[in-house]
Amino acid sequence: MKYTALLFTVALSSGLSAQNITDTAHHEAFIRGVYDRALEGQYAYNWLEELCKDVGPRLAGSEGAENAVRWAKATLDTLGFDTVYLQEVSVPHWERGEESCYFTESKEALSMCGLGGTAPTAREGLTAKVIEIPDVDDLENYSREDIEGKIVFFSAPMRQTYINTGSAYGEAVKKRFIGAVEASQYGALGVVIRSVTTKKDDAPHTGSMTYSGAYRNIPAAALGYLSADRLQRALRENPELEITLKLANTMYDRTTSYNVIAEVRGKTYPREIAIAGGHLDSWDLAEGAQDDGAGAVQSMEAIYLLIQSGYEFKRTHRVVLFMNEEFGLDGARTYAVMADSLNEDHVIGIESDGGGDVPRGFSIQALQSGVEAVKSLRWYLEPYSLNEYSVGYSGADIGQLNNDYNILLGYRADSQRYFDYHHAPTDTFETINARALELGSASMASMLYLLDQYEVRP
Repeated sequence: MKYTALLFTVALSSGLSAQNITDTAHHEAFIRGVYDRALEGQYAYNWLEELCKDVGPRLAGSEGAENAVRWAKATLDTLGFDTVYLQEVSVPHWERGEESCYFTESKEALSMCGLGGTAPTAREGLTAKVIEIPDVDDLENYSREDIEGKIVFFSAPMRQTYINTGSAYGEAVKKRFIGAVEASQYGALGVVIRSVTTKKDDAPHTGSMTYSGAYRNIPAAALGYLSADRLQRALRENPELEITLKLANTMYDRTTSYNVIAEVRGKTYPREIAIAGGHLDSWDLAEGAQDDGAGAVQSMEAIYLLIQSGYEFKRTHRVVLFMNEEFGLDGARTYAVMADSLNEDHVIGIESDGGGDVPRGFSIQALQSGVEAVKSLRWYLEPYSLNEYSVGYSGADIGQLNNDYNILLGYRADSQRYFDYHHAPTDTFETINARALELGSASMASMLYLLDQYEVRP
C-alpha cells in the first residue's frame, strides 16, 4: 500500500513498530468494525439521553452534579472495565437565584442571565444609566468620568466572518471573563454583555467570569443577542436611558465532588496510560448536551467499543470524566496533581469538548516527533472524514497533563453550530444527531487503537 513507506519513515524517528506497520489490512478491518458497532449500537446517544433527561443540569457543587457522578459510575460499572472509582475534588458552590433586566421606565424585559459566579445586586436591584462600549479593549478610549456610576454595556458581537468559530469565541469571550474587572476600575456599577454566540436569537449565554484584580465585585449579566440589539437601538434614541438589573445569586463555601474514572489494565505496558476524557459538569441553565455531555459519553463509548471488540490493550486505558471544567478546572487539576504524585506515565490523551457534530479531525499538542507520528496514521481515518490535523491546543482538561513526554489530542467535531447552544438554555439533547455523535465516538476509539497498536510515543 502506498502509505506503508511513509509509516516506515516516521517509525524510524518516533518508535513505531515496523512489524505492525505491515499489518495494515487488519487495522483497517478492525477500525471498520469499530464504526459499525458505534453506528448500530448508539450507546453514547442512549447514555446522553439519560444524562440530559434523567440527570439534567449539573453545575459543579449542585445536586445535579452529584446525580451525574452517581449515574456515570453506575453506568461505567456495567461496561467491563477492570475498575471504576471516584476521585475527590474540591469545587465551588454557586447558585443562581431570581434574575431580571428591564428598561426602568417602560418595564420592558430583556432576555438575560447572570454570568457564572457573578456578585448579586441589592434586593431592589441596580438601576443606572447605561454606557455602550464595544469591547473591553475599548475602555481605554473613555475616562472615569464617562463611566463612573453607570452600567457598562459591552455590545460587540462574536465575529461571524471567522470560519473557525473557536477563534471567534476566543476573541469575543474576553468581555465575559474580565469585563467586570476592567469596568470596575472606571467606577462602573455593573456590566451587561452581548452573549457570546454565533446565533442571532434571544437565548442568553452564561459562562465563567473572574473578579481577580477587580476594584469592586460588580454584578454582571449576559443579554440575548436580540435583546442586546434592542438595548443598542434604545440607547441611540435615548442616551440617558436607564435599566434595572436584578441578580439574586449566592456563593456558598466550597464543597466536595468527584471525577469519575474507569480503567482497563494494559497487558504489555501497564504503567503507560492513555486516557479519553470530557467534563461531566455543565452550566445550570440547560441539559449540557453539546457542552459537554457529548464529550463525556463519547469518551465512555470510545474505550467501551474497544473492550466490546475483545481488544487486548497494550497500555492501561482510562476514561476520565472531569468535574468542574466550567468553573475552574478543579477536576483536571486534581487529576494532574494525583498523576504527578503517583509518578504515573501518561503517554496519550484525547479530549472531546467541542460538541457532538460530525467529525473533522484532531488537534495535536506534542513535540514535533509526536505530531508527525499522529499524522502518519491519518490515512486510516480519512475514509471517515477525519481530514483536519492542526497543531496546538488539545483541551482545557487534559491540557493539565501536558509535558514533553506525552501526546495530547483534541477531538474536533464540526463547530459551526456549537456556539449557537454553548452555555445557553437551548443546549438540550434535541440538538444532538445520533449518527454524528456516534461517528465521533468511533473516531476517538480508532485513534486510541492505532496509537496503542503502533506504540506511539513522542
